[in-house]
Amino acid sequence: MEIRHFITFNKVIETGSFTQAAEHLGYTQSTVTSHIQTLEEHLGSPLFDRMGRKVRLTEIGKKLLPYTKEILDTYRKIESLTNEEEDIRGTLKIAAPESLTVYRLEPILREYRKKFPHVSIRLSNATCGANKKAILDGNADIAFVMLPKFEDSDLVIHPLLNESIVLVGSPDCSIRSLTDCVENQKLSECFITNEKEASYRRVFEEYLREKGIVPSNIMELWSIEAIKRSVMSGLGISYLPLMTVQNEVEEGKLKSIPCEAGLKQIYSQVIYHKNKWVSPALASFIDITLKHAKDWSCDKGQLF
Repeated sequence: MEIRHFITFNKVIETGSFTQAAEHLGYTQSTVTSHIQTLEEHLGSPLFDRMGRKVRLTEIGKKLLPYTKEILDTYRKIESLTNEEEDIRGTLKIAAPESLTVYRLEPILREYRKKFPHVSIRLSNATCGANKKAILDGNADIAFVMLPKFEDSDLVIHPLLNESIVLVGSPDCSIRSLTDCVENQKLSECFITNEKEASYRRVFEEYLREKGIVPSNIMELWSIEAIKRSVMSGLGISYLPLMTVQNEVEEGKLKSIPCEAGLKQIYSQVIYHKNKWVSPALASFIDITLKHAKDWSCDKGQLF
């Protein structure tokens, strides 16, 4: 068995097929098949159940997976033995929600790329719950999340900022404050929001349920920019991080609707697995992130 066989095995799991694994690795499909067969012959058992185009791990495959991750992690450690900045190489897998990617990460990534040009960055966008799961499953090296305060015995958590989340509507929106909605037991405006797993959407809907308020209508959109444009056009209201709507509120394109106390606070946080080897590439990214977080403007949130 060779390290490339384990790399291929892991890539088949990540992509879900031999064909896609071959494309990602630059192999022919027959080479991928040969690598898997070598492992299977050594272990004396199949690693995948092949059902049409889909492949699923057998019980032996499931048992091999954590050992494979340990082998590949050790391999990466060997490749990154030096601590010299100019020699730091490898791949850094980052997971983050759309809001932080667009409104917070650009200066962090710019500085990191300038200092460590030989590190390949893979940035994926998903909900905070999915980003947290990616860390626990070993599919990301580091993740940004926007969630209420939380603890997890498997994670190292660096709090960054107490993010202000605001209710916004168009300048001529009929709602004066969320208190009016509580008193009238209804939300007359359409609630425009992103996917159900979004943390601030869940916080706002949980608050509405506690108050017995049912939105008249809900419109789900795919991006914050689409949500903002819909709200500005008068289609409804939305509950979004202040950093994403600050400019529009200051320019009068959106108005902030006062909310009473009781809504859970949301914090931007950066997390990684406690058992994750903190490579020079990862350690440097953490340092740059924490440095930039200290400089984030206090008018867009409150530091811990």
